[in-house]
Amino acid sequence: MSKKLIAVFSILVILSLALTGAGLAAEDVSMAADAYFSGGTQNIKAADLFDTLNDGDESNDPYIIDLRKPEDFEMGHIPGAVNIGVKALFTADKLASLPTDKPIVTYCYTGQTSSQATSALNMLGYQAKSMLFGFPAWANVDGVSVPPFNAQVDQHDYKISDEMTEATELYDPATPLGETVAAAAEGYFSNGTKNIKASAVFDNLNDGDTTNDPFIIDVRKAEDYAAGHIPGAVNMNAKTMFAAENLAKIPTGQPIVVTCYTGQTASQVVSALNMLGYDATNLKFGFASWSPTGKYPFDAATASGNYRYDGAGAMATEAAPAAEAAPAMEAPAAQEAAPATLPATGGVPFDFTWVYFLLGGGLAGAGLYLRRK
Repeated sequence: MSKKLIAVFSILVILSLALTGAGLAAEDVSMAADAYFSGGTQNIKAADLFDTLNDGDESNDPYIIDLRKPEDFEMGHIPGAVNIGVKALFTADKLASLPTDKPIVTYCYTGQTSSQATSALNMLGYQAKSMLFGFPAWANVDGVSVPPFNAQVDQHDYKISDEMTEATELYDPATPLGETVAAAAEGYFSNGTKNIKASAVFDNLNDGDTTNDPFIIDVRKAEDYAAGHIPGAVNMNAKTMFAAENLAKIPTGQPIVVTCYTGQTASQVVSALNMLGYDATNLKFGFASWSPTGKYPFDAATASGNYRYDGAGAMATEAAPAAEAAPAMEAPAAQEAAPATLPATGGVPFDFTWVYFLLGGGLAGAGLYLRRK
């Protein structure tokens, strides 16, 4: 065997093994997504969180993360919550400060951002739930608790269709934003979450240019999709869409818009898709924002729990219930039980790429040695 052939062979071996390593990284992220979504998305109602915090048993109290702006957190927040912005939440330091031995509850303004964070946290192995409909479901605070959905502003009466659209074309898998679940999460959230208004989607679909149309995924129940959906949308079940055969039906070179009933489930799907390398955006407030046939089930004026909260705004209210607030939680930097490493994700336990390079180098060296003999 000539030296040139040996060199070519060595390069091919190294490249193939490097690609195998990248494939394992993709499998790691997709397996984590499939493992989480196959069990259903994780959410909690404000009333259930309040009951847990006030049941007299501190051992079951969750670690609560408020994802809103610091100034809104200061005005009013759930007692004991810590304030961490979603752009910083998935940095290594912040993740290492989160408990792995107790539940985590996230909340934001509407439930859209906290939903995106929650699916990623669960993919990383944390026990996380998103509080449905955000802080307004907990309490109304002047200047802070903007209604998460205002039908007069956010709901439109756009055309809907009952024509079933099937996803039949198959695509190569996307390339994840990182070689691990943690790296992919930081890669996505470091730039903020992705949401789009119904008016922007409508304008896009009706601008006369079909080349920029998004691929629309409706993750509602099949019967609700059949009753009426955004024209051209395909129906996928969030529990099964992250299986390899279903991911293959999602285009990698086209923008994706995901819609559900209110944006809570679609948001969880969107963050996972982005971590996997897709260009996905959540339809803010879901199908309820597209058509009056879609109903938004929460009205802050009548459904807010008006529970006790901490913050500057708490001094001006007398509407808080008499139940004692949960004890304050320490800020992440002060925790003594912060894990030294991230929890296992269920994917590849460590990166095999370096092993492959060693094997490739060893094969090349063996070839050279035999050639000299």
